[in-house]
Amino acid sequence: MVNRKPGWLLNNKRQGFSLVEILIVLAIGTILAGLLLPAIQKARERGLVTKAQATIIAVETALSLYENDFGDYPTHSGTFREVLEILTEETGNPRWKGPYLRFKEKNIQDGELLDPWKEPYRYQYPQEVHLSTPFLLFSCGPDRKKGTADDTGNW
Repeated sequence: MVNRKPGWLLNNKRQGFSLVEILIVLAIGTILAGLLLPAIQKARERGLVTKAQATIIAVETALSLYENDFGDYPTHSGTFREVLEILTEETGNPRWKGPYLRFKEKNIQDGELLDPWKEPYRYQYPQEVHLSTPFLLFSCGPDRKKGTADDTGNW
């Protein structure tokens, strides 16, 4: 006698993953994520520092162009707001050949140029802290505190 049952009725074993197999895969995934997340965070932080350094270099160039036209750098100490206005908005002075730089609106909030950590850049001229540069231009870095090791500046 020939068995005429459909194939799915002949094999009544259930196929799938056991609970132990699923737990092993989840454990491996968790371990890999735990190893990769710190590396990803470090790479992200390096990217933000590089962005801040690139912005500082661009502003340095704009300040050099301004100094070529006016013979001196803008005198100011504190946040970068007033200097940003001097470099981007026409003053009516015939020597002004700007705008010396432009930024995307998302990088400027309430008239302040913001660093990658959403804090304003700082500018000081004249200055006597770092003799290698006539002015200080810096970001307070990830900790947002002035004068710490993670500050990024033009010195």
